[in-house]
Amino acid sequence: MAFGTSREDKEADARRLAALSDKRRLALEGARIEANRQAAIDLPIGQAVAAKEERQGFFEIQLQVGFSQRDPMPFGATAVPKDVRTQSHAGTLAAIEAIGWKLEHVGYVFVVTGENSRANFLVSGQNVAVSGETVGIYLFRNTDPA
Repeated sequence: MAFGTSREDKEADARRLAALSDKRRLALEGARIEANRQAAIDLPIGQAVAAKEERQGFFEIQLQVGFSQRDPMPFGATAVPKDVRTQSHAGTLAAIEAIGWKLEHVGYVFVVTGENSRANFLVSGQNVAVSGETVGIYLFRNTDPA
């Protein structure tokens, strides 16, 4: 054998390397499973499942249902939308109800995310355009009382 390494030593090294590879593979698999679980909890349905497992009586979720960005117009004209988007969360709400929650109450709020203003030309005052998002607040009741 070259360099004074016996066949048994080489086989032992190979076994240690294989065992290390198995441990590393198991650690990576465990990390992947945990990352997937964490990603699911970040989603509304994952949060609903976690709340159900904790036997909570109520579950609240806030979802963006609309977004509007506006720019002020010169000469006192009405601000026109620069970007307007809406979203439907019907599938998400149905999935939450399917796992044992009942939608009890819904409310909507407009959250201001920014304002742009411009002085009016030849008249006094300001022209202000408000941008923001509409958020739906959904309250569910657990259908399986604790």
